[in-house]
Amino acid sequence: MGGPLLRRILAPFATGLLFLAPVLLTIIILNWLSGYLVAALGPDTPLGHALGAAGMIFTPSPFAAFWAGLGMAALLVWLIGLAVQTRFRPQLEGGLDGLISRIPGIGPLYRPLAQFVRMMGAAPGGEMSGMSVVSVSFGDTVEALALLTSPRIHDFGQGPRYLILIPTAPVPVGGGMLFVETSRVKPVPSMGVDDLAKLYVTMGTLPAPGSTK
Repeated sequence: MGGPLLRRILAPFATGLLFLAPVLLTIIILNWLSGYLVAALGPDTPLGHALGAAGMIFTPSPFAAFWAGLGMAALLVWLIGLAVQTRFRPQLEGGLDGLISRIPGIGPLYRPLAQFVRMMGAAPGGEMSGMSVVSVSFGDTVEALALLTSPRIHDFGQGPRYLILIPTAPVPVGGGMLFVETSRVKPVPSMGVDDLAKLYVTMGTLPAPGSTK
């Protein structure tokens, strides 16, 4: 009973985080370009000061205020996730993308990131609807969840291979494309592309469909 309840609570947060991932990625990349990649969310960074200032509403302690502000930000992400799960998702995505894309210097960086992240969480019929979630075995003891790009089989002289994409965590906007022996690729029918994206975004904290305690 705890598993389904936890999933219902965490699902909106994961959806909101995935929705905001292009914005977060843009901020992280800009911080990196500015030399602030290390501790980008720490209390001594501009974003950390903003979280601390928001938390001062509840407590005068700078340390407690930072964590209070972080909690408020997490709650905001959760509420956005609830809204995105409704029929208003296209309007929300269009409004957010249109707003940030108009910012000089940021728009060209944000647009491709947004496109890729939206593809990762695409609805049926979208650009990634032809992909499916698979489990890929590497040796006898290691498995990885990945996306099968298509059922097409490739053969470069070493036997039949599938082309798979293994995303990265916590933001699945990159990864590796590998040609893997077909016998090592098995479908995971209990998971969709959106489920896989949420699993990577939350770094495994959101229980995957079909997982056990």
